[in-house]
Amino acid sequence: MNGRRRIKAAWLAAVLLLTVGARAMEPQVQDDLFAGTEKFAKGAKSSTEVNLDKNMLAMAGKFMDNDGDGDGDKQQKDLAKKMDFIVVREYEYAKAGEYNLADLAEFQKRLDAGGWSYVVKERSEHSSTSVCVKIDTEGQTTELIVIEAEPRALTFVHLKGHMTMRELTKIGAKYGVPQDDPKLKGIGK
Repeated sequence: MNGRRRIKAAWLAAVLLLTVGARAMEPQVQDDLFAGTEKFAKGAKSSTEVNLDKNMLAMAGKFMDNDGDGDGDKQQKDLAKKMDFIVVREYEYAKAGEYNLADLAEFQKRLDAGGWSYVVKERSEHSSTSVCVKIDTEGQTTELIVIEAEPRALTFVHLKGHMTMRELTKIGAKYGVPQDDPKLKGIGK
């Protein structure tokens, strides 16, 4: 590697370290609605946490480039700009019944008491799904919540922004909200 390339590589590494270091010092998204979900990680064979705030979504939007022309996917970028945050918590267990149903009921109560409108509320002997939205006075969807409980898995998804239900559903697909679930048929159409 010649001298110029080394200098360029060192400069790039320094910029990346400063950027990542600055990001690391910023607090993660504080999602009061899902505060306390970390208790479900205890005993889980795997857990996944996604925390994307407005800045991280904007940064991700800069890298959305499906055709290689540098313009990126304009629709995805525009959706990312409308989002305030995306939070996902997912827990998988080796056996059924390894999480406390009373703990899960606490989060359902938050939805019931928090002015949420249910789009889907399904309960069965072994699973439950809640899909809730908040809509502002102009008819824009401001938040979407999904809580899905299965015997060996729990999923919490919270999307916040100002967009139509269709846009919110589309961006949800990019960040883990299942689109092929029959319970969600018709949402965002």
